[in-house]
Amino acid sequence: MASAKDINIKNYCDSVYDELMDAKSRILGLAGCVEGMKGEEKEMLKTHIRHFHDIVNTIDWKLEILTKVCPATWTKYSKGAESASVKAPESFEKDFAAAGDMGG
Repeated sequence: MASAKDINIKNYCDSVYDELMDAKSRILGLAGCVEGMKGEEKEMLKTHIRHFHDIVNTIDWKLEILTKVCPATWTKYSKGAESASVKAPESFEKDFAAAGDMGG
């Protein structure tokens, strides 16, 4: 994880990209843990898997935008970024936005 003192204008985009990729990886790990559970524990938490994937979709969308707008050479990250959009992902369901929806 980067600290504020480690980030400067020259490595800002790389730092943000790395942090978002790390967050995406950790969220997918959480989803995998829930998917690997058995019995009552899994039943209680399985609805969260959809929310984890919605968050990952949002991170992917932000990464795509980042690779298009950062003032740096992004050839190592930009594969497939030609179709970047500033429109939010459509995968969110209306009931997802409820306050406390992720809480227990």
